[in-house]
Amino acid sequence: MNLADLDIPLICWISFMLVVWFESDIVTTVATLTNTKWLFRLDEFTKYKSDVDAMSNYPNFLYSNYPSYFTKLISCPICLCFWSTLITVSLLVYGTGYHQIYTLLLFPINYVSSLFVYLVIRKLL
Repeated sequence: MNLADLDIPLICWISFMLVVWFESDIVTTVATLTNTKWLFRLDEFTKYKSDVDAMSNYPNFLYSNYPSYFTKLISCPICLCFWSTLITVSLLVYGTGYHQIYTLLLFPINYVSSLFVYLVIRKLL
């Protein structure tokens, strides 16, 4: 299998993940459907949206109420794109059997491309 055949779908997948996480209400929907509102603190999130910031999304709520490295990571599109690209490119190179130097070659291309596609989609929404 060729790396170039898997590179474009990888970029699209990361961009899709970012759009779903930052531009939708996937967490509230899934938590409501699975009856795990208490786990995701949705009552607190609803109160936060009504009292503090009506335009806030779930990742921003997490970082503002529970500041830590992890919540900063999942509330920042640039950070989340960086780490998810690094992990997926490393797994792609490892899975296809290529030398690990290809990770260093593919990472910048995939990172910039994924972030660019996400930002274009965000602008179109």
